[in-house]
Amino acid sequence: MPYSSEKNGPVSCHRSLRFVRKKSTGGLSLGLRRGITGGRLAKGHHRVVADLYRAGDKADILALNRMEYGPTDILATPADFHWRYAQNPAGQAIISVVRDCDNGSAVGFIWIVPLHVRIKGQDRLAATGTNLIIHPEYRTFGYIKLMRRFQQVFRDHDIPLHFSFVSERTYRQQRERNPQTVSTIPLLVKPLNFESLAQTYSTKRWQRFIIGWAGRLVSPFFFRPRSVAYSGEIIVQAVDQFDEGFDEFWRKVRDKYPVMVIRDRDFLSWRFAPVSGRQYHILVARSREQMLGYTVLRCLTIRGVKTGLIMDLLVTDGVLGEVVGACLMAEAETYFRAQEMSLTVGLMVPLAAEYRVLRRAGYTRIPQAFAPRTFRFAFFVHNTGDIDLVSLSAQDWFITTADYESF
Repeated sequence: MPYSSEKNGPVSCHRSLRFVRKKSTGGLSLGLRRGITGGRLAKGHHRVVADLYRAGDKADILALNRMEYGPTDILATPADFHWRYAQNPAGQAIISVVRDCDNGSAVGFIWIVPLHVRIKGQDRLAATGTNLIIHPEYRTFGYIKLMRRFQQVFRDHDIPLHFSFVSERTYRQQRERNPQTVSTIPLLVKPLNFESLAQTYSTKRWQRFIIGWAGRLVSPFFFRPRSVAYSGEIIVQAVDQFDEGFDEFWRKVRDKYPVMVIRDRDFLSWRFAPVSGRQYHILVARSREQMLGYTVLRCLTIRGVKTGLIMDLLVTDGVLGEVVGACLMAEAETYFRAQEMSLTVGLMVPLAAEYRVLRRAGYTRIPQAFAPRTFRFAFFVHNTGDIDLVSLSAQDWFITTADYESF
């Protein structure tokens, strides 16, 4: 099973950069129908049945989601729900649920979000599984029934493959069964303001002084970008939307890696829609009116730290692409500094050229012991007769922060 249950709090996928997982608040106080909100849930076993989403389940799902992830999550409002459920260019989402047999309320769910994926030169339908949450009072029988219904969806809708960021437990189990289907996606970081970081993480004045002073000494050397020679002219500009140029660019780079979520205009416009108040900053690199690469940025605060996210980065192939990447990252840093971010982070697969771009721009891989969490990636093939899918490896995939649905 590609998800885990925990003894404290609702069952769910790990989705954020939180350092400490939020505990369950014990019950749902808003949005659920009578029978759950009417008072404290009775102790003991509850009869549940697996089902698919119905129109009346929206309030239940949003309430469970708020309980687990808070009011600022990417699925905080009915409009956010509609964005993921109905506006996806790859098709309508499918939500498996478990219901309380007595009152019909949805007490657990998991999303299956369809995506178009480029696999070895062909456009294929796939999906990502995300947002598994089960109310703690219903875990005993709800988890098994929900996951059986989840697996049935792929057979019923002929979805041959899905991927997800998974728990440590699932990662270890999948690595033992099928090691080529799992990998760890590095989280790369570049501090921008050591003094601000010292204020956040150090409690004593002398500690803050030492960290800030050391940061000023280290920055010019440890984070000095390495340049790549190029004689042409590259212009980086901020744009307000994804235009037809992104379709043309995608057609040029779509086979750069064996497996990529299709990053055309429709997908990017949907993925980076301004849901839950999120705002994204798009930078495009061009030379002689030809698009050569782009990056998508976002500013937010994570545990009190003003953080710039490299949401997505994709550049043309070859040496030119690395030059383009350097230009994009220089402009991204200028933007983040203007927004007074203390550091900038991003997920990137280590075999990608874009990973080298980030490293040359001064980003370093966070040691696992200091990372807020470990990003375990896995994919699951449901059509074992498809040789192209069975032969895939996790190393074939191009994965960035954009493929991590929480942001």
